[in-house]
Amino acid sequence: MIKLLTEDRLPDFTAFCDKKLTGAVIFTRLKTYGLCSGDALFWYSENADGCINAVFSMTDGILLVCTDGTADEEEISIFAGTVGAVSVTYGKARYTLKFTSSQKKFTAEDISGENIKDIFDVIFEDDDNRKSYFSRWYTDASHKIRHGFIHGKCIYRDGRCVSVALTSGETDSVAVISSVATLSDYRKQGFGEQIVLSLAQSLDKEVFLLTDNEKTMQWYEKIGFCK
Repeated sequence: MIKLLTEDRLPDFTAFCDKKLTGAVIFTRLKTYGLCSGDALFWYSENADGCINAVFSMTDGILLVCTDGTADEEEISIFAGTVGAVSVTYGKARYTLKFTSSQKKFTAEDISGENIKDIFDVIFEDDDNRKSYFSRWYTDASHKIRHGFIHGKCIYRDGRCVSVALTSGETDSVAVISSVATLSDYRKQGFGEQIVLSLAQSLDKEVFLLTDNEKTMQWYEKIGFCK
């Protein structure tokens, strides 16, 4: 049965999220918005023993689901329609990679509340509609960065930000790297490796990333990640 998250189930909810990659993203959303903001909603489902077997969050009509594999998929589908979700995602990808080690050591500038505006055009360089959702993105990302819910690194060249990497979710033990991007004019110059390794090496926890692209997966394996 799927239930709206309440204060009394927060410990079980957060414990379920730990060490699960989609769970880390949901946990970060929960820290960002809380239970009562209205900008994000949270639910959980229980098995017959009353233990949580799936957690959910919805923002902007997108329902994010994290399960342990035992949750009722038909119930989840019906639930998504009931709450008016426009799409459902399990946050999965074809390849899950974990950072192990690298002989190279890199540093890059921290993304902070002061420079976060600079990274927007890097992440969304190829999106013609990016200006329409800048305000929403900035409010969300700056709040997470300022409070340490997510972390990021950036590289500046020629007076502007040219490469960025951000986490999308973190718990005390797990971080998920996403939003890795380099401006088109600065690609194939080593910035991608520098920015990813700088971020991965700075996080004192297990670091993962997800990709559906085999070529991208092979590149990440070369710089210190493994399946």
